[in-house]
Amino acid sequence: RGGAHGESIRLFAAVGVLGGFTTFSAFSLEAALMIERRQLAMAGGYVTASVALSVLALFIGLMVARRAFGAAP
Repeated sequence: RGGAHGESIRLFAAVGVLGGFTTFSAFSLEAALMIERRQLAMAGGYVTASVALSVLALFIGLMVARRAFGAAP
């Protein structure tokens, strides 16, 4: 009904947003299961490493994009 624009929005919502929710849900479930099994050190390391590596990947992506497209920092 919305043509190509409507299809783009539908794909963004279905794949992008909902995919992000399921990824975060899986991450949360893994951490919760480790905590339930009393694997507190492993859960803490998993959460810390996941967040730290995500932020690192974000900064690497920003650096690559800025170099590729000439954007200011």
